[in-house]
Amino acid sequence: MLNHPGRIAAIDVHYPQGDSFFLQEGYDRIHYYPPPFYGMYIPPWLWYDGNQHGGFDYAQWESMIVNRMNQPAPVTIHLDGEYSPWSNSGTIYATFINDSTATINGRVIIVITEDSLFYPAPNGTMWHCNVPRDYIPDDSGITVSIPSGDSVTISMPFSTHPNWNKFHCKIKTWIQNDIMQADSTKEIWQGAMVNLLEIGIKEEQTSDMKDIQILPNPCISTHPIQFNLPYVQDYQITIFDCAGGIVNKFSINAARMVWNLKDANGNQIPSGVYYYCVVSKRFKKSGKIVVLE
Repeated sequence: MLNHPGRIAAIDVHYPQGDSFFLQEGYDRIHYYPPPFYGMYIPPWLWYDGNQHGGFDYAQWESMIVNRMNQPAPVTIHLDGEYSPWSNSGTIYATFINDSTATINGRVIIVITEDSLFYPAPNGTMWHCNVPRDYIPDDSGITVSIPSGDSVTISMPFSTHPNWNKFHCKIKTWIQNDIMQADSTKEIWQGAMVNLLEIGIKEEQTSDMKDIQILPNPCISTHPIQFNLPYVQDYQITIFDCAGGIVNKFSINAARMVWNLKDANGNQIPSGVYYYCVVSKRFKKSGKIVVLE
């Protein structure tokens, strides 16, 4: 996956039930296919785009995946939505466009995964990524029928657990043929993924927060931005990067703060998307800051 960033939407199912990250829905998804190894399900095993013949030899996996990626897909997927980190809830909008000349009848699966989880597994692996946390609405998914040249948008509410690291969570989806082929393949026509905090952040605010402003936003990396707050009181303002790391944090007692777009070590931050969190005794507010070159 490191050799193909952003191109592989992986799900790392953990079983048996004694595993720290066992999820029944993920286990059930494996049983969506017949046992691939002499009538047994064994880990590790690769299913790629619904093809269960990936086997257990890690050395062969990449070539199989690359060959599959080079094949044209009949579907285009767009992901959007909104999410509130404070209420741990949101809505995902997944649009599937049929680029083929025939009607596509299939099943859409949506799942939230989390990366960078520590667990000393029996095989010696300590850190785990692509761990399924929840299927939306469940592991059965949603059946769709999309005429040629047409599209369908699925809107699904979801929630996240307070203990999940939201900066390490992704929403992944795929559309799959429900009809099993003679070789036990249930082909996945296309998949997509988005970082949880890259969908529209639903800003939380009370009536006290109606006058807050962060200007300019988007901003230029060489120019400071200003936080205009409604009251003179104690605030904690924390800036995060896309990986969840703290870029800088401030404690102020004022109705205004200027940030020079430097990190805690005094270095100018690069362009990109950052996240702020403003906390006082009266409210919490979060949102995005877009820094341009």
